[in-house]
Amino acid sequence: MKITYVSCLTQNCGIGRYTHELASRFYESENDVLLYRKEGGKEPFIKDYPYRSFKGLKHYVAPYFLSKAISLQKSDMWHADYVDSATALYLSGKKGQKIVTTAHDAIPFIYSKPLDRFVYQYELKRAVEVSQAIIVVSKKSKEDLVYYAGINPDMIHVVYNGINHQLFYPDLQKPHNEIFTIRYIGGLSKHKNVETIIKTARILEKSGYKFRFEIGGGGFNNTNLPKLAKELEVKSVVFSGFIPNEKLREFLSGADVFLYPSLYEGFGFPPLEAMACGTPTISSNKGSLQEVLNGGAELTDPEPENFAAILSGLFKDPVKLQSLREMAIQASSKYCWRKTAQETEKIYQKLR
Repeated sequence: MKITYVSCLTQNCGIGRYTHELASRFYESENDVLLYRKEGGKEPFIKDYPYRSFKGLKHYVAPYFLSKAISLQKSDMWHADYVDSATALYLSGKKGQKIVTTAHDAIPFIYSKPLDRFVYQYELKRAVEVSQAIIVVSKKSKEDLVYYAGINPDMIHVVYNGINHQLFYPDLQKPHNEIFTIRYIGGLSKHKNVETIIKTARILEKSGYKFRFEIGGGGFNNTNLPKLAKELEVKSVVFSGFIPNEKLREFLSGADVFLYPSLYEGFGFPPLEAMACGTPTISSNKGSLQEVLNGGAELTDPEPENFAAILSGLFKDPVKLQSLREMAIQASSKYCWRKTAQETEKIYQKLR
């Protein structure tokens, strides 16, 4: 089968990783695979295309450049990795061909600014119009897309993401940190709820605990987070900046605890990848996180007092930490890209 994946993103984000992993699995299965992406890679199936970001408009104009790149391309199956790349398929005249779109989640309906929400609704409408199937990555995402967008539930298929266990795996012996180290990595937008990390750190500092809280994520200087840490006189929080893919496992596996306070996730790569590295994980129970992380992480309502109470217990309880480590490894092992590819192929076959 000739399968063409189209993306307006790069590999350095959750959706970009999803597309890369899925395309890789189908390429390994000797399908004729192409992946159109803004920035190329080493793999022979990746084809980059020229684009201009126009500064803050890069997300809005990307479908236009992608549509030009694929206009003459033919394929047995098109797979758009998000609604923006489905819009590129619409603009390039692919309507009527075999198209699958992965919509991932309903976050833009809940947390986006008005302009971003408007663009997302437009692109989602185009995606539904050109696609024969919509893939989402959790039951919660399906429920929310039906609720907010009124999409026919029969059109939406739940296929969980995978974890690359060759990249994310536990150390035989957990590294020892001189000071108890808690880490977060992910976006720094409002729904990620990173302010709660700083407020949690303040509670723990006032209780006399010694620890280091490292926040990974690019663009922190463009947020109010450093200012909040200064206003609250929090000394234990360090902003580590963007963590490249080649350093990600080291960052996750080197923590004593991973904390993920997000208010909404369609899936939740960071906590699952931390769990796959054998790092005890504490997470919010919002969005899909309870569904996806169930049985592998300590889940709670994402309030500073709740996180502080759990962490204060773990500071003094190595047995509980080891138990969480074992739970994390076992729960994350259920997710693999081979299974994701198999479930996705079933959808392709139904459409042929």
